[in-house]
Amino acid sequence: MRTLLEDSQRNLTVVENGESRRYELLLAGTTVGTLDFRVLGPRRVLGHTEITAEHRGRGLGTALIKAILDDLIAEEVRITNYCPAVERFLDGHPEYLVVLDPSHPSIQRGSNPLQHLIHIQHSRLRELAAGSQDPSTDGFDRRRIADQFTAIAAQHAAAAADVLLTAARTSSDEDAAAMLANLKEFEQSLRVLKGRAYGDARFLNLSTAETWREAHRLLAEHESYETRIVSNLEQVHGSDGAADLARALAKRQWSSPTRPHPNSPHAGVAGRITRQLWRIADSTWDELEGRGLPTEPLENTNRHSAFSHYLFGTPDDQSS
Repeated sequence: MRTLLEDSQRNLTVVENGESRRYELLLAGTTVGTLDFRVLGPRRVLGHTEITAEHRGRGLGTALIKAILDDLIAEEVRITNYCPAVERFLDGHPEYLVVLDPSHPSIQRGSNPLQHLIHIQHSRLRELAAGSQDPSTDGFDRRRIADQFTAIAAQHAAAAADVLLTAARTSSDEDAAAMLANLKEFEQSLRVLKGRAYGDARFLNLSTAETWREAHRLLAEHESYETRIVSNLEQVHGSDGAADLARALAKRQWSSPTRPHPNSPHAGVAGRITRQLWRIADSTWDELEGRGLPTEPLENTNRHSAFSHYLFGTPDDQSS
């Protein structure tokens, strides 16, 4: 263990655990946050940051990332970053951009629609997750927002399996296999989350905090895998190919099942056929339930259409 930060006022410690290949944030001696890494020659590859659910919203992730980057800059170690939380930190602290290794780029900073779309979708999921756990929100509304979270997350997971994993198998089979394993776990956590919210007897022994903690962990892990795969795809397919994949991913999401199906096939022809069948079944059940879910943006021939604003995350101030 190597200590990077000792903050006695906040009772915080940041250490580098070389054996586990991760940085750890300790609060009063208890690990409450981690950021995993790999060593590739003289540089570090940063994976994903995770703060335990009960300690989020207190700036601990920022403290962890800042301590790590301060140490790396002092040691003149450059990084390849695949962590969206680190990317957001760099967006707000441009003085830390010197830590990036320009010869081994990772996240393409705002330059590619595929990466941009991933950020938009995960930002929306984080927003819904936060709203469903806000104690100031009415209980009925919290359950409604949680239902939207599970539906959109399930659709995104299915679309990622269909579009991104299919494309990634030709360039990064190892990353694709890791994300596939994560997707199955994530969908299972969504199934538990939805079942717990609606009183499924199989999950009533689990606390709401426990179910959300697991969903947060797997979503953060998924975002890290997805970011890494998307970065590789952008390098392989170029800007035009990445734009095509972004459109395919966005459109596929809206035609994907609205419920998690962790035990169904995810990859290949079997996965696609199964998703189509589940989409029909889920849509029928949603209609019978009167379930209020987001609808697909319209795609017009105009490049400033509602679809393009959704896809690229630009303000839709010209639409009527």
